Amino acid sequence: MVLVYKDIGKTCSDLLSKDFDTGKNKLEVKTKTSNGVEFTPKATLSGNNMSGSLVAKYAFAGGISTEATVNTKGVLETNLKAVDAVMKGLTLEFDCATAEPGKSALLSSGKATAEFKQDAFNCKASYDYFTSNAAASVAAGRGSVTFGGSVDYSAAKSAMTKYSAALQFDQPDFTLMTKLSESMSAGGQEYTGSYYHKVSSSMQVGTELNKKHDKDIALAFGCTYKLDKDTNVKGKVDADGKLAASYKQKISSLTTLTLAAAVDTLNLADSANHKFGMSLTITP
Repeated sequence: MVLVYKDIGKTCSDLLSKDFDTGKNKLEVKTKTSNGVEFTPKATLSGNNMSGSLVAKYAFAGGISTEATVNTKGVLETNLKAVDAVMKGLTLEFDCATAEPGKSALLSSGKATAEFKQDAFNCKASYDYFTSNAAASVAAGRGSVTFGGSVDYSAAKSAMTKYSAALQFDQPDFTLMTKLSESMSAGGQEYTGSYYHKVSSSMQVGTELNKKHDKDIALAFGCTYKLDKDTNVKGKVDADGKLAASYKQKISSLTTLTLAAAVDTLNLADSANHKFGMSLTITP
């Protein structure tokens, strides 16, 4: 089946972004009750600020699932998802979120999304009632090539707010991607290109180039290596001299620990520019 548009370039993007969450310490526990309800409490410590949330998820028969999240800011989020319930290949999703207490109800969210997938193409459209923002994307593939585009539209302003187009070429051991996007609020076009290479089953490397209209070309290079079935290490460096590394260890069948660090190699003497992070996930 052809890639969803948002997943074009995802392999390289994940290599250069996942497991590098620094400046925060996270704890996540996943549990499942005997009647099938999944609970996931999360806690995040960032500096002196502590935040958290509790997620409850339940899957009904017929491809329908529901999820509710409440966080320490007092925001309640709910999600209802139906996969292949109406027709094969069609996914319907409804998301709602309340505004933070004391803030305008206009900051609430109520979004409906429809996504249709087939072997050769897929399309997705969404609309948020409170913000009057609509979005649509489409992707199609033939052989090793996948191409697609997306557009965001503000019904309140009667204007397009963002658009993008992307092309990806896949081979068994490498992937090439190029993308053009523009946000009307930021102004100017943005060009992105990436290269992902599966050197072996244990090692993969990725490079990403990004050029915004008023900035120099940004470059990031990363590598991930699987030491054994339970241990994975990653590293990346960018054109700004930021060096990041992560160490992910499956401590037991229930627990996974991730340690991450980011160092500013151009300002080694300034400790404020260096960040560390830890994430602990427990799944009984």
